[in-house]
Amino acid sequence: MKNSLFALVVLLAGCRGWETEERPVHLIKNMDVQEAGRAYRKDSTGLFADGRTSRLPIEGTVAQGHLDEDFLWEEGVDEKAEPSKAFPASVKESWDLQVARGQNRAMIYCSPCHGSALDGKGTLAALALDGGPRLTVPPPDLHLERIAKDMTVGKIYSAIRNGVNAGNMPSYAAQLPVADRWAVVAYVKAEQMKKDPSVQQEPGGVVVAEVKVASVEAGAALYKARACNACHSIDGSKLVGPSFKGLWGRTEKTSGGDVTVDLAYLKESLVNPMAKIVEGYPPAMPPQVLTDLEVESIALYLQTLK
Repeated sequence: MKNSLFALVVLLAGCRGWETEERPVHLIKNMDVQEAGRAYRKDSTGLFADGRTSRLPIEGTVAQGHLDEDFLWEEGVDEKAEPSKAFPASVKESWDLQVARGQNRAMIYCSPCHGSALDGKGTLAALALDGGPRLTVPPPDLHLERIAKDMTVGKIYSAIRNGVNAGNMPSYAAQLPVADRWAVVAYVKAEQMKKDPSVQQEPGGVVVAEVKVASVEAGAALYKARACNACHSIDGSKLVGPSFKGLWGRTEKTSGGDVTVDLAYLKESLVNPMAKIVEGYPPAMPPQVLTDLEVESIALYLQTLK
């Protein structure tokens, strides 16, 4: 009796299954026994000369629906490759539905940092138990004038697609498909217009003509157009980066030693922001691409902020 039980246990244990190239036994053959390739097995049909079941896309082809030739829709830029001032037509045509979908997505992906009211007071932005900040770079209030009135919808879309501030806000392209990104932008814009009726659905942003002569006026325009105002105030208040008020000519303690804020330091800070980080501030500034005349214009503008 004991030997019989032992044999039965061994028999049942041997039925756990294993890999085999043989077809399974089917008493009733149906569509579920038709030939099907598996990525981890060699092709047995003879269809492919290299014997691989898992195939690479055919060279020179694009899968249907993945041509991505609409740059406004995919990247948020206009025909000049500048951040778009306008929404795609399909978003405006179904505005209410887009806003509703955007609110749903924003409460999942945006509210932890920006807050349910988009005021920058999300759970992750709150103070930690030790009284210090949870985030190195605090998320902005999306109702601020520099965002609600000066930032084009294409820039907001780009922030979602590509991230901002040297990755302090990462890209959400993996979490949000293109349609949902535009829906979130629509929701943000709708909330901004609800709070401040003077906010336009499609703000034009700050346009800066080609700088042919360095000037204070051009520097002031660049301060907004290049979103310097997102991190640097001009009234002495502390944001992500040092205030520009009284900055010119001042000696700053940095990770690279004491430096005097002059034209050379300004150029270095724009091209290689990580070279000398001012003490007390996070390494959050991405490199900027500016012409020499644009840099000189910003320098002239900084000199007026005393």
